[in-house]
Amino acid sequence: MKIKTTIHIHHLKFPWEEKGEYEVFSFKAPNDENRTHVCEQEIEIEVPDNYDPRAQQIAALEEKRQRVMAEYQKTVNEINDRISKLQAITYSE
Repeated sequence: MKIKTTIHIHHLKFPWEEKGEYEVFSFKAPNDENRTHVCEQEIEIEVPDNYDPRAQQIAALEEKRQRVMAEYQKTVNEINDRISKLQAITYSE
C-alpha cells in the first residue's frame, strides 16, 4: 500500500563539526544556531499491506514491564536494607 506524507528536511551542523548533515522529520523543527529548516516535501512511501504493529507493541510493553519490575525490586531491596539496619542497632533514649 502506498501512503503520502509530508516530510521536513533540516540541516544540522554544530560549530565543532567540519561538515553538517541533513535530518528528516515528520514535523517542522524551529530554526536555531545549529539546525535550520531547509524545505518540506510530500513523498509517497510503500508500506506492506499486511503490516501489523501488535508484535512490536507487545515486545515494547514486555521490555517496559522488565524495566519497571527491576526498578521495583531495587526499591524493595533498598527498603529491606534499611529495615535490617534499623533492626541491627540498639535503641536507647
